[in-house]
Amino acid sequence: MFEDARFEELHQQFEPMIYHAMEKLGIYKNKYEFYQVGCIALWEASLRFNKEKGEFKSYAYSYMIGRMKSALTEDKKKEERESQSEDIWVEDETTYGDFSTVFWESQFEDVSPLLSENQRKWVKAYCLYGSTPSEIAKDEGVSVAAVKGWRRDAISKLREYFVLL
Repeated sequence: MFEDARFEELHQQFEPMIYHAMEKLGIYKNKYEFYQVGCIALWEASLRFNKEKGEFKSYAYSYMIGRMKSALTEDKKKEERESQSEDIWVEDETTYGDFSTVFWESQFEDVSPLLSENQRKWVKAYCLYGSTPSEIAKDEGVSVAAVKGWRRDAISKLREYFVLL
């Protein structure tokens, strides 16, 4: 319906609607990004609008709200993924951090026979050199998932050993 040359005029006319949609959805973070989502939605709505199906104002508003809701959903998913990654990192640090010094000083030779060769590789690389699973995987020529498996199994065996002491 609207030509590209008229979009600036359309934008000025509907800019308050973009802010209203953001307010209605309670957007308080990343306001500039959501403003851009609103502008793009307005532009797309202007291209897809069909006069026979109703008023442009209503169509544009519902189109904007829909796009902003989709963007909010994507942001939430992204935050959840990042949060899970941070939780794993924090768990790694709290689970293994203080453990390494004591372990190396007195126990490695005692527990070494309990561990597989790969589990020993993980224990040495992590405790002695502070290597990450990615670094260990690269050095050993295996996947990160394999190294995490070594870690998981080594920790399990070490916990059993230390509980029985």
